[in-house]
Amino acid sequence: MKSRLILNLALLIVIAVLAAVAFFEPGKEKPEITPLAAIDENALTAITLQNKDAITFEKQNGHWRLTKPFYAPANDIRVRQLIGIAEANSEAQYPVSAEDLPKFELDKPKATLILDATTMKFGGSDPINMRRYVQIGDTLHLVNDDFFHHLTASATDYVDKKLLPEDAKIKEIFIPGLKATLGQDGKWILEPPAEPNQSISDLLNAWNTARAIDVKRVEQPAQGDVIRITLAEGNPVEFFIMQREPDLLLVRPDLGLQYEVTGNAAKQLLSLQKPELKPEEPKLSPAEDEETEEESPADAEEQQEPAESAEPGEEGEEAAD
Repeated sequence: MKSRLILNLALLIVIAVLAAVAFFEPGKEKPEITPLAAIDENALTAITLQNKDAITFEKQNGHWRLTKPFYAPANDIRVRQLIGIAEANSEAQYPVSAEDLPKFELDKPKATLILDATTMKFGGSDPINMRRYVQIGDTLHLVNDDFFHHLTASATDYVDKKLLPEDAKIKEIFIPGLKATLGQDGKWILEPPAEPNQSISDLLNAWNTARAIDVKRVEQPAQGDVIRITLAEGNPVEFFIMQREPDLLLVRPDLGLQYEVTGNAAKQLLSLQKPELKPEEPKLSPAEDEETEEESPADAEEQQEPAESAEPGEEGEEAAD
């Protein structure tokens, strides 16, 4: 019995050693990674993305901003994903001449990304391995294409969907029917005064955390009720309420952008009152659900219909019989 236990332990040790060898592959050199371009993100100050539009970004006070085709705060995470394309592994490199560009669809690139002084042109794909052709200077690179959706995105896809700046400090807020001002003593003055069960903190938190699910460009002049948010620094931020239901549509005229906010977050932006949560409908058990499905609407109607009354005279005739 003891010898069998020792044998089993020895087999387990052998299996563990073989598994470790297979996993770590000692002695095998790791494949070399050659990035498309060496870019220092911290030193980067300007980006241009050319697809169907010309989109430009500039870094200001540590944050990225769209400067063309319109001016707006940019989503820093989305911009960093764009910069990260330069780190894609170049699996093969070949010299390329101007005469070769058409066969790689680089004579008319599908997208061009310029990171400061580095220009990357993106053409078609290798029909066998589906690797993207990328031209940098006189070199053709082949890279796995898992980033192309960033290059074909529109300018509004790069807009920061947060309604107020990340570090915004609200000192006055005006919404239809309410004005709240931060006094010098640090207390909020409400006009009209709030009910005992209402608090300004929920409204402030709603605005500081509000994000749109979608952002669109608007060309026509904005109309509607005005919302004005005064911040500790900078000019007041104004929105026009274009729609309240079913979703809240807010237009910021200085940027020419429309923000769509949904759900309870939208309701909380316009009132001190917390939105009421609708109770969930009770869920049927699988057995009850099957019974409901088996009972067709026609069957239900038949059960509800009263029995047909006998024709006049028939009841008397039956009794006589």
